[in-house]
Amino acid sequence: MDEALAAGLGSAVGAPLIGRLVDRFGPLPVVLAATVVQLLGMGSLLAVVLHDAPRSLILVCAAVVGAANPQVGAIARARWSALARRRDTPGLVGKALGYETACDEISFILGPVIAGILVGVLGPNPALLVLMTWVVVGQGCFIAYLVSRRGMRVDAQTPTPTDGTAPRIRPKAVLPPMLACLCVGTVFGSTQTALTAINAARGTDAYTGIIYGFMGLGSAVASVLVSRLPERVPLAWRVAGGALLVVLVSVLLLPVPGSVGLALLFTVIGLGVGSILVSAYTRGERVAPSHRIASVMTMLTTCLVLGVSFGSALGGVLSVVPRHGFLLTLGAGVAALLVSVAIYATRPPGRRRDV
Repeated sequence: MDEALAAGLGSAVGAPLIGRLVDRFGPLPVVLAATVVQLLGMGSLLAVVLHDAPRSLILVCAAVVGAANPQVGAIARARWSALARRRDTPGLVGKALGYETACDEISFILGPVIAGILVGVLGPNPALLVLMTWVVVGQGCFIAYLVSRRGMRVDAQTPTPTDGTAPRIRPKAVLPPMLACLCVGTVFGSTQTALTAINAARGTDAYTGIIYGFMGLGSAVASVLVSRLPERVPLAWRVAGGALLVVLVSVLLLPVPGSVGLALLFTVIGLGVGSILVSAYTRGERVAPSHRIASVMTMLTTCLVLGVSFGSALGGVLSVVPRHGFLLTLGAGVAALLVSVAIYATRPPGRRRDV
């Protein structure tokens, strides 16, 4: 768990830096360099484990692996935005973000489950080698795509003034979607911790990954469907609707139903967090200056990662009594409701429907 926390903190620190570098130099050199550093970090992690190195070195290597995460999801969102702005088709962004977020959330939920299965079947060291292979294949495919599209800039070829007059990231506009992502991450972290504690107490540990996967399913469905809602349905309402689902399901989870009931409720809460998340990314894309889109998207990703870490840590404390972990989920839902008000209050000028 300490290693996972170190990797998460490394990602939280490295993501904004990678986003800024992408905005400055373009995605190809940054993703390529980050992938090389990440592979070196994973190789170093394997080496220090095999040689029984001090635990501090293991944590440092884990942090490097997290910090060097090339933020493929955030860069992909930035490129969708660039395409839409170049073609003057803003409706493209919402649909694209919906599909991309659905894929992202499925991997976000299933990734730890698959990693756990690999460790259980192969052992930790061979599993790490398999993950390194996946990094080469997956990120290698994205690098190949970037090479084939290297003439396209993330900022849609908008020149950046050097006299200090370039549009800046407005904290007031970016903070609400950042908080929304923090709430979603807290839901992910707290529900996973509470579910793990519940199944451990019941002796049904094997069900944890399966039930948690239903949240990813619900989130993926919501990401696709919500992004296809008409423009007259404001972003603030979408966030509020998702938050209400999280609050309602959190209350229903407190009595701790059986495994089938948990799976159904986790699917519904996934619908809620998916609605919040895709709406937060959409707002972030709309308020980001054209030359800082990758920076804003990685900031949102950072908040999601921090939320997961916070939810897991505090949820672990609360889950001494297993069902109490869902109290944090309930709190995150209430906080997301308040964030929807902030999203309404900070809607961009000239987009009265974007509330």
